Amino acid sequence: MKRTAPYAQVVADRKACHLCCGLTNPADVNGGRFDSEHIGAWSLWQGNLDASLMVVGQDWGDTSYFVRREGREGPRNPTNLALVELVGIAGILIGEPGSKFGRDVAFFTNAILCLKDAQGGLQGKVSASWFVNCANFLRRQIEIVHPKVVVGLGERAYRTILRGFAMECGPFRSEVEAVGGRILPNGSRAFAVYHCGARIRNTHRPLAVQREDWKRLRPFVTAVR
Repeated sequence: MKRTAPYAQVVADRKACHLCCGLTNPADVNGGRFDSEHIGAWSLWQGNLDASLMVVGQDWGDTSYFVRREGREGPRNPTNLALVELVGIAGILIGEPGSKFGRDVAFFTNAILCLKDAQGGLQGKVSASWFVNCANFLRRQIEIVHPKVVVGLGERAYRTILRGFAMECGPFRSEVEAVGGRILPNGSRAFAVYHCGARIRNTHRPLAVQREDWKRLRPFVTAVR
């Protein structure tokens, strides 16, 4: 399947979307100066359209951070460093943002594609409607990339994956502990994991346990297509 043209269309549709109140499209920040031809800033780090592994986060951040970082992921971000380790445990070796090693090996995206308002900060509240509005964008990305495994990084990201395919989600811990994940209608296998940020690691799921969660992905990520 040729992926470039349909991906470019999804990106164009994202740039034109203004459904969500309280979010700003990256294409509208500073006249689009820091936007790109990827679906989002995270995909500039890992944007392989032939990837066997897709990781879906909740959202990328706010407009202030977007401008400060000029639309790019910053190096040495603790959450990203933890994610590099966990993705490696799943069998995919990537480098941190800005590294020449391991770029565009996987595909990273977010359940919410636009940016929160600056006054909300990176930890600002999110609206349930934002996930609903973006669910079809996420489904289209999954269908285009058609990864063997798509990972929901946190409950809301995982629920948005399933919502895009009109699938119900069970209790999140049960989804995380499901050995084989869930098969999506396009044939990709969806897995739920806890977010690897410091707050979740210190309160809900220690990194040592998260390492075990990611180990269950390896047989499916590295299997022959």
